[in-house]
Amino acid sequence: MGELPNVTREYFQILVIRELRKAGFEVGDVRVHRRSELPEPQRGFVMELTAPLAHAAWHKRALVACRRQDDAVGRDVVDAVGARLTDARAEVGILFATADFHSEAVAAAQHAGVALLRVIDGRKAYDGSGYSAPGHYPAWLPAHTVEVVDQDAGGLIRARLLPAGGGAAMVLAAFEGG
Repeated sequence: MGELPNVTREYFQILVIRELRKAGFEVGDVRVHRRSELPEPQRGFVMELTAPLAHAAWHKRALVACRRQDDAVGRDVVDAVGARLTDARAEVGILFATADFHSEAVAAAQHAGVALLRVIDGRKAYDGSGYSAPGHYPAWLPAHTVEVVDQDAGGLIRARLLPAGGGAAMVLAAFEGG
């Protein structure tokens, strides 16, 4: 496996849809709600998508914020996602980011009912799985995958891979935080 592909807007949108479907969500018509460049020194972008999501009897319209940045995501970003729900005509918020989340952002997301997902290198996820010796990757391994970031009952921040099939429950639990 060579170098990781660049996370462009198009790549990010495909990744988000793939991961939500993999987790067990039905994803309806995805629309770009907003796009902008992040100011210096962050060197990245934010793209907001809206889409109807469904899982079993649960059906909601989601605002999915996608942030490509190097610096950790702060509380202000989580607050902005919550504040933009009405403008996007969405009922729930999901924030995907290529960077870590500050502890204040994780606490704010849990309180506001915003799901946090971090985009990670697929090789990192595979190395931590115990399926093989680190550095040996199967051809089917995706370049990127995602982790759900939240707090456990003791308040410690945790990051867990979004599993196929059962991952929707992890995301739905985040919506109940507020």
